[in-house]
Amino acid sequence: MNIEIQPFVGFGQIQFGQTIEQVKSLLGEPTNSTKEKHEDGTDDISLLYGEQGVELSFMSEDDFRLGLITCYAPTYTLDGTSYTGLSEEDFKKTATFDDLKQDDEFAEPDTKDYTVESKGLSFWIQDGFVESITLFPEYTEDGEEIVWPA
Repeated sequence: MNIEIQPFVGFGQIQFGQTIEQVKSLLGEPTNSTKEKHEDGTDDISLLYGEQGVELSFMSEDDFRLGLITCYAPTYTLDGTSYTGLSEEDFKKTATFDDLKQDDEFAEPDTKDYTVESKGLSFWIQDGFVESITLFPEYTEDGEEIVWPA
């Protein structure tokens, strides 16, 4: 069964802005969880749901509300199209977004990152294949604050 990605919102009942408790009440306990402390004093908590093929990240600067979603399974689709697992060549043919750009900051021989700003998405290419799709929330025009889904 495919799970449709909703840009700037999430997927299914999972939405940006939800708390860890809200997510756990919808998806149950994660397969794994990690907490990462950063040098700037902020913390991230990530919940990995292995069977669903998704990682959900919560940042302290957002009061630990869901702020990043990374989908690893081909069951996650955008406009009915599955991108995960496609070769980079097939991805570039299929991804007909007007603002698809390769982010040079992460370009290395075996990894590439393509972004679609108009949809808040990042497509991570590893060893020539789409490994994951990362969803970002919408931000205010000045890029300072997240616009949480209603």
